[in-house]
Amino acid sequence: MEIAGRAAFVTGANRGLGRHFVDALLARDVSRVYAGARDPDSLAAAVAQHGDRVVPVPLDVTQGAQIRAAAERLLDVELLVSNAGQGCSVPVLEPADDAPFRAVFEVNFFGPLNLVRAFARQLRHSAGGVLFVQSLAALVVSRSSPVYSASKAAAMMLAAGVRSELRDDAVTVTSAFPGFVDTDMNTGIDAPKAHPRAVADRCLDAWQDGVLSAFPDRLAQLVESAVVRDMAAVLADPQAVMTGLLAELRSDRGE
Repeated sequence: MEIAGRAAFVTGANRGLGRHFVDALLARDVSRVYAGARDPDSLAAAVAQHGDRVVPVPLDVTQGAQIRAAAERLLDVELLVSNAGQGCSVPVLEPADDAPFRAVFEVNFFGPLNLVRAFARQLRHSAGGVLFVQSLAALVVSRSSPVYSASKAAAMMLAAGVRSELRDDAVTVTSAFPGFVDTDMNTGIDAPKAHPRAVADRCLDAWQDGVLSAFPDRLAQLVESAVVRDMAAVLADPQAVMTGLLAELRSDRGE
């Protein structure tokens, strides 16, 4: 899939990995990046750096009206990067109600669902692409954030369904499964972290090459190998598997 010359829309574009997707797309000569954020003013630095090639768009992916308004206005979007995400470090059995669980599904599942449904016409017309930024937590359940894992696993299956429905329109649908990335979302996590720009570039490389599932950092590659080698172990004792893979990653880095 060709990236250069197309207009891209990135959600969660003002911080973390999303900010690096904006820079990486511009470096690949997209015509412009529509940068979605709850607070468009938070994109002032990107606009100052790149001028009118960055267009801030007010977007909260939990607000269907905002998504529909963006799709009706941004008719030239050909590339969609569904990056906005939310964590949920709450044990399954702990909360008195399910509000935190519903909130994370609204962002991580229903947000991408409503986004791709709203932009499907543009994507079909242009034979464009969708990049779903998932997480290794979709493949190996997180000890501290099991419902976050559940939301990302649901989003992974959503992406597979979208790929099937858009296949005849030559739309490239890629799911990326980064590990721990050095962003504010992972502050305080004691694990080796990948550089966000490197992760963004590897995700875009995979997308451009038509790769369906991207594993854009070393931990992601180790998890991919573990899943292929012994999915039963990954499902039965994910914490032991991840502990072993993190030890291997630290050894690779000479730590």
